[in-house]
Amino acid sequence: MADFVSFPKRGLVCVSGPDAATLLDGLLTHNVAGAGPGACVYTAMLTPQGKFLFELFIIAPETGTYWIDVSDPASFAKRLSLYRLRSKVTIEDKSEAYMVGAAWSAEALPPHAIHYPDPRHSELPQRFIAPRVELQDEAAAFAAYEQTRLGLGVPDLAVDLLVEKDFILEGLMDEMGGVDFHKGCYVGQEMTSRMKRRTTVKTKLCRIRYEGAAPAFETPILADGWEVGRMRTGGPGHGLALIRFDRAQKAINDGQELRAGDQPIQLDPPSWMQVPS
Repeated sequence: MADFVSFPKRGLVCVSGPDAATLLDGLLTHNVAGAGPGACVYTAMLTPQGKFLFELFIIAPETGTYWIDVSDPASFAKRLSLYRLRSKVTIEDKSEAYMVGAAWSAEALPPHAIHYPDPRHSELPQRFIAPRVELQDEAAAFAAYEQTRLGLGVPDLAVDLLVEKDFILEGLMDEMGGVDFHKGCYVGQEMTSRMKRRTTVKTKLCRIRYEGAAPAFETPILADGWEVGRMRTGGPGHGLALIRFDRAQKAINDGQELRAGDQPIQLDPPSWMQVPS
């Protein structure tokens, strides 16, 4: 197995120019001022209704230039262009030339990589952006990375949330530092701030445990025939599910078993997660 993994569904979009920071700050849940050559800003783009669109990791290799690690880079670049208007900004999809991924050690990085800590969790391997190279055992490396991620209970919002349906606070972006509740306005801010202020987030992604292979994506999680959640990404023995906590906790208190199809499951929220009461 390789000592680094290239994420197969993620790519690189470069945003540069004198108005680049202003454009991005008006659209994303976090300001880009904290980005640097080895410093990453973790953020998201939302719909005007506050629903999830894109999960972003942003670095700035030089002043006024932002490299954005994003899933479905072509769609992201197209949507970003809709907001550009007369801004002095260049938007380039560089995914054919560059790969984004993660490495378990600095010595394992591919040539000419720019690397930076993953802001979501200190135990995740460092992320990187590097010129594309041919890889061996890509599937095995990605499976090992996913087991690490799922074992920590860390969501990959591009696969664990449904685009234009789920909210980022349901995806633990607050806990993972992906939302600045003190920044200026951005698209979708009103709903995100309202959910935070009113503590209305009853449904969240949560690590779950089970025996054997993972239930299929979107398998309903039931308690005595009532739905309390939906399966999202899974691996052998553990995965993530979107859980309605008030319903799930009532079922558990009543002695009912949670099941995904024929599989019993147990909720196992990580210590850093804010569990809804």
